[in-house]
Amino acid sequence: MASLFPAGPVLPEFKSLIVKGLYHPSAPIHLALSHCDKFPNGTRVLIVAPSRETTVTALQEHNDDWMSLHAGTGNTLRLASCTTVYYPPSPAHLAYLFSMLTTDVQRIQNPATILDQTPSLVILLELSAYFLPDVHSNPTGHPWTLASYMTLVIRVFASFASLSLPESGPIALALFDSHLDELKLPIVKNPTPGTNKKPSKPENVAFFIQKYFEMVAVFEQDDDFFVSPSQDEEDEIMDAQRRNRIKIYHRGETHPSETRRWTERPSGNSGGIVFIHD
Repeated sequence: MASLFPAGPVLPEFKSLIVKGLYHPSAPIHLALSHCDKFPNGTRVLIVAPSRETTVTALQEHNDDWMSLHAGTGNTLRLASCTTVYYPPSPAHLAYLFSMLTTDVQRIQNPATILDQTPSLVILLELSAYFLPDVHSNPTGHPWTLASYMTLVIRVFASFASLSLPESGPIALALFDSHLDELKLPIVKNPTPGTNKKPSKPENVAFFIQKYFEMVAVFEQDDDFFVSPSQDEEDEIMDAQRRNRIKIYHRGETHPSETRRWTERPSGNSGGIVFIHD
């Protein structure tokens, strides 16, 4: 079963999933590996991220203990070989990538976009990173609209129709975006500087995009966790660990159907982060 952890709770089956909030950087990797493990005869998973440097740096800084210990083992390498990673640097590059992906080896195009088989899972990482720098630096003068984000996701869904084969089964989509709740974009473009028109009201992108997904997983710091007097004496240990929870919502739900809790803390042996589940 697919999971966001090296060991621990599994996700419900999904065809479309949003993961938002303070998820650990290795969560998409664990999802890809655990998904591949369900297919003993092999499958294909695509991971698409805006920046290789940002992705690698986040993984290094988080320092997942399991990945440090198992990344070079035969089974992990076998599962990782089922994964193809792309780093389109802009929304236009991402849209072009998905328009070119194919399993047809007869097509004359970039060999990097020819897949050996239809993917069973596509993982999109941090789409907000394409937009937030402009939104922060020029809140009322950037070129992006709500449709800019929505269209990217819709293009990915649309590409599944051309990639899917009757015998291959459906393609699942997982969108990881830690800043999704932060991103707000106008419905129409902001007016050009020098005009008397008022800037368009920015809308919460998460509110609209979540309607297209059947499940949403929200990572949060666990505010319900309290330190007991005896624990309070172990300040150094408490400062080094973090208490988190994940809430699972299915489409249309206002209350989570599941809530899971765990603690992240450094391993005594390697110093990497380990996950201690309740």
